[in-house]
Amino acid sequence: MSIVRRAIVLVAAFAILAAHAQTTKSLKPEGDRRWYKGNTHTHTLWSDGDAAPELAVDWYKERDYDFLSITDHNVMLRGEKLFIAGEKTRLTAERLAQLKEKFGDDWVETSEAGGETVMRLKTYEELRKRFEEPGKFILIEGEEITAKAHVNGLNIRDKIPQSKADTTEGVVREHVHAVDEQSRQHNAPMLAHVNHPNWGDYGVPPEDLIAVDTSRFFEVYNGHGGVKNWGDEKLHRVNTDRYWDIVLAVRLAENPENILYGVATDDAHDYFVRGAGHSIPGRGWCMVLAENLEADSIMEAFNRGDFYASSGVLLNAIEWDEKEYRVTIDAEHDVPYKTIFYGTRKGADLSSKPTLDENGVEIPSTPRQYSADIGVVLAESHTNPAVYAFKGDEMYVRAKVVSSKLKADPFKEGDFEMAWTQPAVRR
Repeated sequence: MSIVRRAIVLVAAFAILAAHAQTTKSLKPEGDRRWYKGNTHTHTLWSDGDAAPELAVDWYKERDYDFLSITDHNVMLRGEKLFIAGEKTRLTAERLAQLKEKFGDDWVETSEAGGETVMRLKTYEELRKRFEEPGKFILIEGEEITAKAHVNGLNIRDKIPQSKADTTEGVVREHVHAVDEQSRQHNAPMLAHVNHPNWGDYGVPPEDLIAVDTSRFFEVYNGHGGVKNWGDEKLHRVNTDRYWDIVLAVRLAENPENILYGVATDDAHDYFVRGAGHSIPGRGWCMVLAENLEADSIMEAFNRGDFYASSGVLLNAIEWDEKEYRVTIDAEHDVPYKTIFYGTRKGADLSSKPTLDENGVEIPSTPRQYSADIGVVLAESHTNPAVYAFKGDEMYVRAKVVSSKLKADPFKEGDFEMAWTQPAVRR
């Protein structure tokens, strides 16, 4: 065989392998790979949370989380920050006493300043030294970059300043770009995820995320009590599943590489209360399939889409090939599950129109209304594993597993435990 012909054969072989890699995936523990549980959206006294950072970290570690990112608003846990203790602050005398009892007087540093008791907040490095254990628990530095929209930067090395753009699209674009630039500069894997797209004035309409196709992650589930995961009719906002499908369908129709992954977080702020309406820890997390428990490895797995989002349901495996999409549930005894396969078909109507009021006048600063062809239910399954056989006309397929078990301490009453898998893009 000539050198030229051999080169052609090799190129063709690699092309086939590449195409195969794009149409197949097997996410299950094997070899060195295992599932790691972690939360990527957490607040403490460094911004608007009500717990000292050590109390927050301890909460997750005690409950068998493998990794945690503290993402306080526009700050990284570095340098000296003093917090006033008092009955009118989030650090009451009772909470200060609890910290001393749990961590010791030597750990909790207080002093008097201007007639007030202040406590020095622990830094990321101090928290790492106290809590990290190789192979068992790690902290991943982060920041909630907060402006007209909120974006979390994970595994970042330097604080990212908030964007001054006057549109949500501009803010998201600049924040995501800043994380990507830092990743390139430091030659380290990082990611940016768009937070709570339905939350009040800090929401992000689907068309803005469609436009910023460099943004590859968003919160399909956020445990904050006020973020409207189920949508908001008054504000003309769709639920986050519908939102995901809108962005996916329009993006992928333009370029099959423009994927959007869905993460789940708890957005914890409130560590001393329970119940719906509060922003408590533990409501949402991601399960990441990685080769080891190191920050870079976790980020690389996220960026490959090797994870699923959960608010309570656990999965053993997620697999797809040219023929089918298969989800194997780590089922609880006597708990029924329903798996919903969502997708948008090739050639579907992807049109949208402005949202109008009762007089037919466009409502300004309101998300557009999208075709019902987007994000249809392709199939439902009550079996385990749940299997969807591809018909050949799907643009993408993703799955949501819904347990019959109501969620304890839900973000809103009536919320069931769920899990979301990532989309399989069909070529």
